[in-house]
Amino acid sequence: MPGLPIVLKPYLNKKRENERREWEKFNSWRLRQVISRLEKQKDVEIVNDIVKITKKGRQKLLKFDLENIKLKRKTDGKWRLIIYDIANLRKPQREQFRKMLKQLNFLRLQESVYLTPFVCEEEIEYLRQIFEIGREVQILKIQGIEHEDEYKKYFGL
Repeated sequence: MPGLPIVLKPYLNKKRENERREWEKFNSWRLRQVISRLEKQKDVEIVNDIVKITKKGRQKLLKFDLENIKLKRKTDGKWRLIIYDIANLRKPQREQFRKMLKQLNFLRLQESVYLTPFVCEEEIEYLRQIFEIGREVQILKIQGIEHEDEYKKYFGL
């Protein structure tokens, strides 16, 4: 069937165009950043342009359960301020994120500013990915904070 590639060319071009449109829905810069970070952490591996979850990645994925997620009481002498600005168009994600911060026992300082003395970067990154709010959430690590004694008392330190 020597003419088969010529007959199939319009079909293949249409299929490629549909795939390209699907990928345009994603923030490709953020997607590359997340995949690169996951690859450095050995949570995924890339084989022939296919992203595969490694055994370590599967274990990490199963480690987090939204209903039972908790912070380890591990401290390093720094405070974490979680600040976010999630648009009204994404109100459900904002409310769920806020609910998760409360469940994790973060102290609310202002409407969208929460505080904890515990290491929480992995958990916050997981929530960012689940709720698709990556750049709208920032973690600030700070050395000291005004009224620190009151906050230490709140967290039982």
